[in-house]
Amino acid sequence: MKSFIAYLSLLLIVITGTVNAQNHLAEGWKSFLVNDRQLAKTEFTEALKSSEQRKEALLGLTLLCMNDTYLGQPFTYFKQFCSEEKEPAPYIHALWFSGILNSNDPAVQLESIKFVQELAGSNDVTLGTLRAMANSRLGKFYTDKKKFIEAEKAFAKIGALDEWAIAGEFENISASGFDKSYETLKLPAADALFVNKYGAKVKWFTPPFKRKDKWFDFTYYFNYENSVVFAQCFVNSPRRQEVQLRAGVSGSMKIWLNDQLVVSESEERNNDLDNYNQKVELNEGYNRVLVQVGESYAGRSNFLIRFTDDNGNAVTGLNSVASVQAYKPAAPYKGEKIGACYENFFEDKVKSLPGNALNQILLANIYLQNDRLFEARHVIDQLKSTYPKSTYVNSLLLQLFTKTNNRTGLESTQEAIKMDDPGHPWAINFFYNSAIEKEDIKGASEYADKYEALFGKEDEEVLLKRINLAGKNKNQVEMIRLAELAYTKHPQNRSFVEFKYLIENNLRKNSKAAIAVLKEYLQDNDDYVMAKALAQIYFDSGSVDAGIKIYLTEIENDPVGVGIYTSLAKIYGQLQNYPKAEELLRKAISIAPYQASYHSDLAQLLNNQGRKAEAIAEYKTTLELNPNSYIAIRELRKLENKKDVFDYFEPYDVQQAVRNAPAASAYPDDNVLILNESTQAVIYPGGGSEERHLMLAKILNTSGLEGWKEYAASVKNWQNYIIEDAEVIKSNGSKVPAEVNETQIVFTNLEVGDCVFVRYKLYNYSQGQLANKFWDSFYFSHGYPYIKSEYSVLAARNQKLYYKFSQKDIAPVKTESDEFLLYHWVNQNQPSLQYEDKMPPLDDVANVLNVTTIPDWSFISNWYNDLASAKAKPAYEVKEAVSVVLGGERKLTDTEKAERIYNYITSNITYSSVPFRQSGLIPQNPSAVLNTRIGDCKDVSTLFLSMAKEAGINAQLVLVNTKNAGVEAMVLPSINFNHCIVKINTDGRERYLELTSNYLPFSSFSEGEINSAILDIDGTAEAKSIKYLDPKTRKINSILRNTSVSIEQENLVVNEKNVRVAAPAAYLREAYLNLSVKDREKKMQEALGKSFQSAELMKLSFRNLENAGNRDTLFTDIAYRIKDDVKTVGGLNILSLPWSDKAAPADFSLSFPRHFSLDISQLYDFDSESETLVLQIPAGKKIIENIPAINLSNEYMDYSLTVKSNGKNITYSRTLRLKKAIVPAAQVAAFQEFYKKIISADNKQLAFR
Repeated sequence: MKSFIAYLSLLLIVITGTVNAQNHLAEGWKSFLVNDRQLAKTEFTEALKSSEQRKEALLGLTLLCMNDTYLGQPFTYFKQFCSEEKEPAPYIHALWFSGILNSNDPAVQLESIKFVQELAGSNDVTLGTLRAMANSRLGKFYTDKKKFIEAEKAFAKIGALDEWAIAGEFENISASGFDKSYETLKLPAADALFVNKYGAKVKWFTPPFKRKDKWFDFTYYFNYENSVVFAQCFVNSPRRQEVQLRAGVSGSMKIWLNDQLVVSESEERNNDLDNYNQKVELNEGYNRVLVQVGESYAGRSNFLIRFTDDNGNAVTGLNSVASVQAYKPAAPYKGEKIGACYENFFEDKVKSLPGNALNQILLANIYLQNDRLFEARHVIDQLKSTYPKSTYVNSLLLQLFTKTNNRTGLESTQEAIKMDDPGHPWAINFFYNSAIEKEDIKGASEYADKYEALFGKEDEEVLLKRINLAGKNKNQVEMIRLAELAYTKHPQNRSFVEFKYLIENNLRKNSKAAIAVLKEYLQDNDDYVMAKALAQIYFDSGSVDAGIKIYLTEIENDPVGVGIYTSLAKIYGQLQNYPKAEELLRKAISIAPYQASYHSDLAQLLNNQGRKAEAIAEYKTTLELNPNSYIAIRELRKLENKKDVFDYFEPYDVQQAVRNAPAASAYPDDNVLILNESTQAVIYPGGGSEERHLMLAKILNTSGLEGWKEYAASVKNWQNYIIEDAEVIKSNGSKVPAEVNETQIVFTNLEVGDCVFVRYKLYNYSQGQLANKFWDSFYFSHGYPYIKSEYSVLAARNQKLYYKFSQKDIAPVKTESDEFLLYHWVNQNQPSLQYEDKMPPLDDVANVLNVTTIPDWSFISNWYNDLASAKAKPAYEVKEAVSVVLGGERKLTDTEKAERIYNYITSNITYSSVPFRQSGLIPQNPSAVLNTRIGDCKDVSTLFLSMAKEAGINAQLVLVNTKNAGVEAMVLPSINFNHCIVKINTDGRERYLELTSNYLPFSSFSEGEINSAILDIDGTAEAKSIKYLDPKTRKINSILRNTSVSIEQENLVVNEKNVRVAAPAAYLREAYLNLSVKDREKKMQEALGKSFQSAELMKLSFRNLENAGNRDTLFTDIAYRIKDDVKTVGGLNILSLPWSDKAAPADFSLSFPRHFSLDISQLYDFDSESETLVLQIPAGKKIIENIPAINLSNEYMDYSLTVKSNGKNITYSRTLRLKKAIVPAAQVAAFQEFYKKIISADNKQLAFR
């Protein structure tokens, strides 16, 4: 019995200890994730005493100290964990990029490098990927320390393919190039020709140098931005074998093995090696590997590929060459896709223990380092829901938002950390930075004190803050003292080295000391920027050879660094050592033969030596590679003894025009007289174009002076400009220069009678398919009179020019001029266009010349489809939003789905169009729009498109040129659209959706948008043309009123029950929704007062005013009294019916002769309006003279008024229906007579007694 009791006691002690350890571990995680770090450390430390919980506690301490090193060194805990864990590899991989292997503490850094060395030298065959990663890190460490031989050995052990021939670059704006077909797949031969995105013929070429770390980096060889590029190599295998192809990339990626597509990843990622893994078969002999990498938002373009066994060990016996070899194309086969290293390990752990925070954290870390942002966000959101205030979880979100360029998410997360964990070092940093931005130096200093309290006064970050604060306080003495202290304590810190050398070189003028500082730093640090600084000190002090030697050493250390060659070539050029400069430029060209700027630099250098023929050849090569190199165009013309292109145009004598300017009395109805307005455009053979614009105007009176004292040069976001002249020309010929700030011009000392003169050049730099296209429009009539207006195009003979006037043709004078054809349109003594009431917009009445080299509207449609369609790919936020919007058990039709998505977007996303936030052409990523909850028309339309794709709805974009910009404006193909909407095809019908209004119901449009010019963007081969927006499926804009009117002596009491449908509902909702009850009544009283001056509001209520649910219809119940509206004349009581929308003479202010059409939609914002008015006749009274019924109709509108008596009540029904909005000028007089009849009917009086 005693032994049993003893055993039981011992068992209880063990159980109690285990439970206590478990409690400590659980409390440690809980405390860590609610930001109680001191308690977390205590609990984790206690949990170390349990053998079962010890390893997890070590990981807890690792994560705890990672951002809080004042609590301990994370690497120390992690190293201990790795020594105790049997299989540490997944955990090492998960935290590889977390920062635990980096430390500012030299001793810890030495230990971490030793750890990596042991891993790189491990004989464990299961660690193939980790060993490669370790060698990669080790190679970088050696490179940074200038141990290049050791670095080369480490990089070689990665086992990457490193012999490549490359070709490019091809168009990838907005990721449009990923799914296109390229000849590179079919043509591996070295002499194969391809046409790149600039129209130049390019070939495969083998770069002479590559990055030493085995990542093949296209950024050295191409203009990689918005480009698809290719690489190929031929891998010799001693036998047929099954292996794994493993790849890492920056960008999107496709890989073909023996012409069989084996990897296709459209998402642009920045990940590490062995992320895209596929089982493949290598043939015996040579195997062709073809790689496609695309960049449009990744910011980089590179890849690394290995062939490995199942454990990630590089396959031995393979060798690769860049030169073309005979290979056997693969028969179609389905290879097995292998998950990224250790993703499955933690995915399985999360599935088996779904509430375990550690496994979720490690899985999120792996997803982040693999750039699988959708998956990472999903895991982090789960953590966030459980630990909403955790700074560690928020740190994962910061990484995510940084990777996705989500500024809103980044800033909101920073604010959350500041609010929820103000004592954390990150929060202190955020507070400090915010104070600095606000120039709150005292507040910033207080936060620096808090940071110092955590890390000590000699911490590097603390010292940086103190130096910064001294600078802000303009305390140079203190700043120098702190900088020198910092350098003494941390001589390897780059910032402190820079401070020290600047102090010595710039302040103390002690170049010898500055050189010593930089040389000491560069002895153990591979830093090109600091090396250039050292070279510059040598140059400044006259030691040219020493400075050049620095550059030559940098080239030796980094032979692929093409920018070093061009920098040194420029220095040699300044020294007039042309042979050396040429040698370096030709080496740069051997590395990047299709970089136009290097050929241009070489051409200039050759020209400086008088080698004219060679310079001409290089300039021609430049223009083949970049048709928009206007410097090359200009210099080439000089070398070929061709005249300046603008000399082909007729010169204009400004001074003569000013002297001959008519007096103001000749233009009594105008404020300004345009003496000359001209555009001179040049279109070069390669499609590049430049323009010169001239404006000379005379100020006729003070109104003209107010309107013209400021002027803005019209420059689009794809153009560069030079303001050549901007001045006031006085009547005596003297000139006063204007003040110019970028494109804004202010004419100072401007007086009535003066002339203003502006002349500027534009250089077009359109991208993508538009790079070699030209389009423009020019007004030959407008709101000012002019003496002379002219437009000229000097077009290369190979450029087909299309032109068309919107109103009246002006025949061009065509002149053959050398390699060009000159078109010249001119008009003189044009009077100003005088405003007429409700006339169409300027583009519909002015005589506008449209010119373009764009062949048809299909070109524009395909161009924008490429630009926008890839953006619509559903991302994490989109998928989550669709899940929420379409959640529920009931099966929805596609139309119902579309309406739910429409309501979600218009209720949650605010319309905003601000240039600095948005591109003029390319939509934002839908995820960014969802995160920021703000976007312009193309942004919200693309968001809808993305959500529609996720929901399986057939949807497309539609470009719009709104009616207020002119329905006649789009006479020739151009990109001059100002709006974007969506078209869907659901349940067998086409519907168009306007997504920029938070109030407009589904499938509705305002009258101002109906009949706008539209262009389908559907990605089909069907020929496109301009259509006009008026879909049969749109909701009719209508107003229905049921009104009862009672007579109280001289007053009318009116009760209206109104129903507004579609756009009219949106107008009223927008006007009243966000007002208080009192303000609604005030607003309605003001509206009533405009129709009935003596009206007094008695009651007002709305139904369905809320901006939710079914927004189609809005109900209004209103009562008001109109005082003294019943007149007594000769014993008769006389009144007019109080129609709510009564026609009045002031509706149209028409004068004749009428020159322009009349736009009825500027008055009426509905399709139809009906009002039934029941008049209650007072007891004892009878009608003496009633209002007669009438029916009126013409091709523009229908009007009817019916009368029906019912005892003591009379029911009047009034209906107005619009049929056509535009009345031609010739028919305006007839329309006026027609409308007078409506006015008469609406204002008829009835009499009773």
